[in-house]
Amino acid sequence: MAVAILAVGTAVMAAPVSATGKWQVQVTNGADLNTGVLTFNQVGMTAVGKLGNTTINGTMVSDTKMNAKWNGPHGAGWITLYFGASGNSFQGTWGFNGKKENGSFVGKRIMSSMMSH
Repeated sequence: MAVAILAVGTAVMAAPVSATGKWQVQVTNGADLNTGVLTFNQVGMTAVGKLGNTTINGTMVSDTKMNAKWNGPHGAGWITLYFGASGNSFQGTWGFNGKKENGSFVGKRIMSSMMSH
C-alpha cells in the first residue's frame, strides 16, 4: 500500500506589516524633510503619523507598501514607504506635490525596551 503526501499551497505568505509604533527616521539622500522620531497609528489600511510638526496620512496599498501625503511647515507633498518583511524597518522617498522625488530616507522601529532610557 503506497501513501502519497501531497503539499498543496504551502508557501508561507508574509503577513501585512503594521506601521503602528515609533520609528527612528534618517535621511539617506537629497533634502531633509524631517529627521527624528516618527509615530504612526494604523487602523485597518489607514495610518496617521506625526514627525515633528509634519503630519503624514497614509494608506497601505500592499502588505509592505504605503502611499502617503505629508503636510507641514515647509509645504505639502507625497511619501512612498516600503516596509521590510520583518516589519521592523522601512525605506522611502518623498517629494513636494506635483514634483519628482526630492529625497530618500530609512526608518527603524524603536522597540519598547529602547524607549526606556
